[in-house]
Amino acid sequence: MKSCKTIMVTSCKGGVGKSTVSANLGIRLALDGWRTLVVDCDFGVRSLDLIMGLEDEVIFDITDIILRDIPPERALIRDGRSENLFFCSAPYSYNNELEPESFRDALKNIGEKMELDYIIIDTPGDTGSPFRLAAAAADTALVVSTYQPASIRAAERTGILLSEAGVESRFLIINCFGPDGIEFGVQPGLLEVIDKTAIRLIGIIPYEAALAEKQAKGEDVFTLPRSNAAVAFSNIAKRLTGRNIPLFTDFRKIKRLALIKKIQ
Repeated sequence: MKSCKTIMVTSCKGGVGKSTVSANLGIRLALDGWRTLVVDCDFGVRSLDLIMGLEDEVIFDITDIILRDIPPERALIRDGRSENLFFCSAPYSYNNELEPESFRDALKNIGEKMELDYIIIDTPGDTGSPFRLAAAAADTALVVSTYQPASIRAAERTGILLSEAGVESRFLIINCFGPDGIEFGVQPGLLEVIDKTAIRLIGIIPYEAALAEKQAKGEDVFTLPRSNAAVAFSNIAKRLTGRNIPLFTDFRKIKRLALIKKIQ
């Protein structure tokens, strides 16, 4: 029986791009041949179905599977971008009906029944019940941060909470990256961010102005031509699956080593 890895995408601060990371990382893993389920655990907000362009297909949610015994093969939505990609919506309303153990066991059961390789859990920007549910199920956590001081502090706090919850495999994703602020001294350097958060870096996603417009249409970053953000997601997916991919590999119109030296 294959082993399914469960990854939570998290930060105790909103607005850092967790749902963007969850959607595009899940899509990339599926396009690369890994059977992947993306679960919206941002209960009550439910933005992930919009980002993935699946809002008109939602009938069931994760609570229907766990509390009402709807079989996953019926409840999950198959995303048309890949035969390997599935989606599960968050409930419209939530009254703390789920327990961490039942959530963990349900995802394990879904992984086995659907023969999944990866489950990506999108979490809200706080540390309430959905965060605890996801932490109970996760093998790995991806902590998303921007270069904003409040975001970096939140990433540090999130890492501590994940450690307390027993999620030992933790990685940092720096989102909306732009090197100019570092070069001119208005943002901390890369090593300083890693040091402040005390989390190992797994990827840097550059700012892509056109991505918000794409997401409003339910389209993904991989539909953007010549996009370094798309390359960044591809690199992160490869690292998660065990490949050693140096930072900024295959980024267009940059000198990789010079950029790394400049942003340290």
